[in-house]
Amino acid sequence: MKINKVLALCLSPDRGGLELYFIKLVQHYRDIGYKIHVACSKRSYIAKSIINHKAECVQKGFLKNIINFFILRKYIINEKLNILHVSWSKDILIAVMLKLLTPGNIKIIFYRQMKIPHSKKDFYHKFLYSNIDLFLVITDKLKEEAYRNLPIDKDKIKKLTYGISKPKSNMKLNKSDFMKQNNIDPKIFSIGIFSRVEEQKGQHLVLDAINMSTHQMQLCIIGHVMSKKYKEDLIMNAKIYHLTNYLKFINFVDSPMSYMPFFDLMIMPTYEETFGLVAAEAMIMCVPVIGSNAGGVPEIISNGTNGLLFETKNVSDLSKKIDIMYENKTLRDQFVSSAYEYAHKRYDYNKHFDSLEEIFKNL
Repeated sequence: MKINKVLALCLSPDRGGLELYFIKLVQHYRDIGYKIHVACSKRSYIAKSIINHKAECVQKGFLKNIINFFILRKYIINEKLNILHVSWSKDILIAVMLKLLTPGNIKIIFYRQMKIPHSKKDFYHKFLYSNIDLFLVITDKLKEEAYRNLPIDKDKIKKLTYGISKPKSNMKLNKSDFMKQNNIDPKIFSIGIFSRVEEQKGQHLVLDAINMSTHQMQLCIIGHVMSKKYKEDLIMNAKIYHLTNYLKFINFVDSPMSYMPFFDLMIMPTYEETFGLVAAEAMIMCVPVIGSNAGGVPEIISNGTNGLLFETKNVSDLSKKIDIMYENKTLRDQFVSSAYEYAHKRYDYNKHFDSLEEIFKNL
């Protein structure tokens, strides 16, 4: 089938939501019998997570783009591939060059998961985007941004709703062990934030909001530290607030959703978020969620129906919303019920990949 001719391309060296989705994409198709090929960077998180049928590229060096072009061109020719599925915007250039300078009728699909805040209609971007055959976006807001800011035909831009599945129940760590291992008091209301540790993710807002509350709570931040100074500032503020023992940092975990039920509340305090995957995942895992009224988050959280929204960067509003969740377990349970029903239906995992498979077949 035509889907067997796909090269999934992501040379990102990072480990975050985009990379996790890429791995999930590859694993899904391999689980159902398709030999989807992969192009990734050597020693990256993706390279370590995926075995077989892959071309590993160099990450560093002045000539890395030229070297990677020839590595991938040879791989495409040898494997007779004709579809490039691009996930990382920095890979668009090499994908376009491969399309133009490799024998065969190669098509490019780009699945955009990040915001497009600025206009990109100069000659360079017109050249790039004119060679993309299908531009997939994750939200309606992102679709509007693509219409407004990119030099690409509107009929090439399609929305592909995200797909989420519960993780397989192979967790070696239960809640009690997790709490003990990370020195978290199981008797105290616990708030989880799953994101990179950097200012734009807004973890300081939650710490400030907890300080304003009269209730005792603890905050756990799970994710890579992108800014050491920002982490140090959080620790310093916790000391000033006398919350040192109630602030925990936990390194990035491979299956974030598996850990979400360990917390009483999930918060997504980001300044800007294209989609808000963590909020949708929390809903699937039956954990109440608060999110900032930013980006694509309001497309997921309906304030007062399946969770709560707070005004972006407004600590006072966030503190009030946290107190509402803390004080009313019945309301939390109602939100969880509504949220699970909504997210399970809207972000159907199999439907997402069935739609993508049809795209591959018909491209």
